[in-house]
Amino acid sequence: MANNKVNGAKSTEQSEHEGFLKRFPLFIESFCIVLVSATIIYAIGFVDIETSVSDLFTNQLNWSLPKTMVIVSITMIAVVLLLIRFIMSLRNNIKQQVIKAEQIKAFAFYDQLTNLPNQALAHDRLDRAITQAELKHSPIAILYISINDIKAVNNQQGHRGGDTLLKEVAKRLTKELSPEDTLARITGGEFIIIVESLTTQDNINKTTKSLLTKLVKPYKIAQQQVRITSNIGVAIYPNDGRHSKELINNADKAMRIAQQDKNKLEFFSKEIQEQVNTKKKIAEQLRGALNRNELELHYQPIVNSRNHEIIGVEALLRWNHEKLGELSPEVFIPIAEEIGIINQLGDWVLTQACKQNKAWQEQGLAKIVMSINLSVMQLALDDYAQTVATSLDATHLESQYLELEITEETLMKDVKQSMNQVRLLSALDVSVAIDDFGTGYSSMKYLPKFGVKKIKIDRMFTKGLPANEIDSKTIRAIAALAKQLDLLVTAEGVETSEQCKFIENCNINAMQGYYFSKAITATEFTALLEMPTWLESKTAS
Repeated sequence: MANNKVNGAKSTEQSEHEGFLKRFPLFIESFCIVLVSATIIYAIGFVDIETSVSDLFTNQLNWSLPKTMVIVSITMIAVVLLLIRFIMSLRNNIKQQVIKAEQIKAFAFYDQLTNLPNQALAHDRLDRAITQAELKHSPIAILYISINDIKAVNNQQGHRGGDTLLKEVAKRLTKELSPEDTLARITGGEFIIIVESLTTQDNINKTTKSLLTKLVKPYKIAQQQVRITSNIGVAIYPNDGRHSKELINNADKAMRIAQQDKNKLEFFSKEIQEQVNTKKKIAEQLRGALNRNELELHYQPIVNSRNHEIIGVEALLRWNHEKLGELSPEVFIPIAEEIGIINQLGDWVLTQACKQNKAWQEQGLAKIVMSINLSVMQLALDDYAQTVATSLDATHLESQYLELEITEETLMKDVKQSMNQVRLLSALDVSVAIDDFGTGYSSMKYLPKFGVKKIKIDRMFTKGLPANEIDSKTIRAIAALAKQLDLLVTAEGVETSEQCKFIENCNINAMQGYYFSKAITATEFTALLEMPTWLESKTAS
């Protein structure tokens, strides 16, 4: 230990000494030149310079070299050497300052990961482009591009994988640009393109669609195939704004609206501005919706395919606002995720659903499984299983009567986290189902590894039954796959008797849809559970 301290002290002294030498090289070298010159001059007093030089350079006996001349000559040489060294040092300092200025400029105006212009330089170039466009009376298009899956790639492959993806995205975009266009990285997975080579809106529409198609093609990152989704918002000068900030903001707004669907582009318009304003109002009101008791759960039955007996129920969140009216979850759930209150809403739904299921059991009604939807943000919480355990304890509901539904797309965003979360929930004896099965990009190799117990076939496959041959084959194939993997299957979106009969013959365990009932209030669902004629009427049909 003592030796380490001594060695540490020595290394510190050595580094300080080396640091001094590196910081003042000119001073040290000048000092050495002066010291050597002074030493030579001092030595002249002990050497017969005149005789020595005469012997070396001439045979003339009358040759003379005064000591004063020798001293002056040595001094002049020293001065010249010092001057040369000073000039070299000055030149080197100027060169270093130029390099530092370039580095500062690069940090200030270029993205360090992709070497693309950053937001500041993009604004500057757009200002210049607007000035030129105003003189030429020509339009400019601003494309705001969002890569939506960077976080998932970071979670799966680390930040190096995410960085590699961003670089590849930048390369693909760069290849599609004209020399006069500008590509810039704004932040995270967001880029903008300033298109000065615009001729018509049809031209930019075609260009943007081509960009989107090429962006979403699979990427190979760390020997793995990675799929992404992307959205593009477009604003055009001068119709959608006359200043750089306004144009970029409007392109951003269009992109946010486009994000309501996968791989979609949207042009800014007055309608989009109205949607943005409405979204802002919804967000403001949603923050206080729980405190104002405006939220409630509705319940849709899940029935056994053989006898149509109710075996489960899905809890669906509803919001009825005094001024905004009744709002669909498809509208306010994404907003809740954006403003960061989805976990709060999710916890409330979990507790209320468990409480209601326990209440039905205490009324002597059938013991059924309560299903609730899990958001991508809840899935990412490391302590979510503990939250579920706490709700079950608080409501005294047995865990086998709770089921959590996770969409296929959500599961695939972070496979490792999803597997871990399902494992923790399964340890509580809580069932986990894959919702909207068939709509995502999940690989068959992952399905057995997730540890889920059920899949729910998305309504997009049932709506065409039984007439649509492709949908019919798809339903049968999914049912056969589930049987091989020992998974239960529920078909969603059953709305007609023909669809119901087809599902009954496909080895599918359960059904859900408007044919049986829409989502209804807890009071109405209680009556539905108590009414034996409902089962009789459905069986008879």
